[in-house]
Amino acid sequence: MVKESSLEARGRYGRRHPRPGLTTASVVAAGRRVIERDGLDALTMRAVARELGTAATSLYRHVADRDTLLLSILEQIAEGLPVEVPGDSPEERLLRRLVEAHDYLADHVWVLHILIRGDLVAETAFSFADACFADFMEAGLSPQEALTAYGACWHLMLGELLAQHPLVPPREPSQRSLAVERVDPDRLPAFVRVLRASEEAGGEGEDAFSGPVAGLLRALLDRAR
Repeated sequence: MVKESSLEARGRYGRRHPRPGLTTASVVAAGRRVIERDGLDALTMRAVARELGTAATSLYRHVADRDTLLLSILEQIAEGLPVEVPGDSPEERLLRRLVEAHDYLADHVWVLHILIRGDLVAETAFSFADACFADFMEAGLSPQEALTAYGACWHLMLGELLAQHPLVPPREPSQRSLAVERVDPDRLPAFVRVLRASEEAGGEGEDAFSGPVAGLLRALLDRAR
């Protein structure tokens, strides 16, 4: 006769193998995997549950809802923003910090589509903003000027990333490239002149952000100088 304790260990359908317990960290990691593999729109509680091999209801012990999960993922990404960077002057440090942040976020462009909703913010990103504010004020800007300058640089970064790093690369030739090719130089002479200059310079290249942000910083700090 089989002992009752032995039956309990085996379970009704054979030996049971306990599954590792869920944690908030494992749920956040699974959510991030879903986004990075399938896109931001694919993130649902059911999709995360499938990723973890569990029921969606079990996730609510660790995250209240999809927005809570999004915020946790956002916090995790924001921890990677550069804060302490080398540089002998505030302008050097600001330029390096902004360029490094741009390059980092270029690998996580989907994060920007969470940010532009306007209702979620990662508190872990505040250290990055604080370091930028400190350098702007050390360069001679007032607190209000530092806020304005930071906003200008941040929005330049977001705009460049959203425009030049689409979530899904367009098919070529894209409608945009075909429209540009059809531009009439007699009707839009300045437009064509700028396009030709860009082509002669080899396009935007690696300086698509670092060049413009360096010029913006110089203009912003000129008043302090």
